[in-house]
Amino acid sequence: MNTIALHSWQDVVRALSHRPAGTILRVRKGILTHPRRAGMMASVGLPEGQSADWRKRLPGGRGLHVKVFGDHYEAHIDRVHPDVNPVEHLRQDAPGVFVGSGVALGAAVGAAMGRSGASTAVGAALGGVLAALWASAD
Repeated sequence: MNTIALHSWQDVVRALSHRPAGTILRVRKGILTHPRRAGMMASVGLPEGQSADWRKRLPGGRGLHVKVFGDHYEAHIDRVHPDVNPVEHLRQDAPGVFVGSGVALGAAVGAAMGRSGASTAVGAALGGVLAALWASAD
């Protein structure tokens, strides 16, 4: 097991930058300053039992995302910070939400164009398929 010396949130960013995308680093509270004091902004994230989410924009458009739990933080690097490009953030960092949004948008367009349950269903299906294809494209 590797031990990482963490003295700052910058150390967390450095440690995560050398790991595969999606790697989560768990840090006990009290080791680092509160994310707000480190210049992070309050944010939202997929609910996973955390009490708060904090984000910091990194060079190159990436982002540090910190989730606050009872006795620890969980940090990971997003490929795209939501302030840089919210659609790409969802596509690359939250593909499930992205596809769900495609389904909803497709259903809304289908309902507006066809004004029937069938057109809403077709629109939802097409929106979901297109969003899934786009989410998997790289």
